[in-house]
Amino acid sequence: MSKTKLSPPKNGDIKSWAENYLGEERPHLLAFADDGLIWGKFVDGALLTSNAIDSKISPALDENTLQQAFIFGEDDEIRLFKNEAGEWQALTITDDAEVIKESQILWGNRALASKNGFTQVFDARQNGLNHIVPLEVENSALDPDKDGTQALRLNIHHLIEYSNDGEARITLSRLAGLRVGKKNEEVAK
Repeated sequence: MSKTKLSPPKNGDIKSWAENYLGEERPHLLAFADDGLIWGKFVDGALLTSNAIDSKISPALDENTLQQAFIFGEDDEIRLFKNEAGEWQALTITDDAEVIKESQILWGNRALASKNGFTQVFDARQNGLNHIVPLEVENSALDPDKDGTQALRLNIHHLIEYSNDGEARITLSRLAGLRVGKKNEEVAK
């Protein structure tokens, strides 16, 4: 994986900055804020966030509360974060070496009706832990009470580097995709 510095957002305009990098090659945004989790996707040339679907569950994309954001697709990721001095930094992370591909299961075993290509998911056994993913998901696919065999999955790529002694280690990880997949699928080796 290679890292290339990018110009960070100017004047706190996170949304416009993100829209410059979203597209078919990087269709998803995942952002962590002080007040919650924000998912987003590129729709008709603009960023549509989970906040637009339900502001009670997902906060707005706001520079004052944003901790970090990831705009990602299969080939690369744009990462926005603050450095030690509290200044925005941005990087492009691209696969250009050996990687381990991993698929992590995301929270949620129930889904409400989709709206504008987003679906609210939650775990029926836990209260209050909801998020709104930028995918259309049928409840029957997730619901274990209805023999659901699917799960929300976040694809991750881990960069492998070798020391002079041939010892391997993971030096960097990046987001690579969001999808619905089998709960018990095998990870590619």
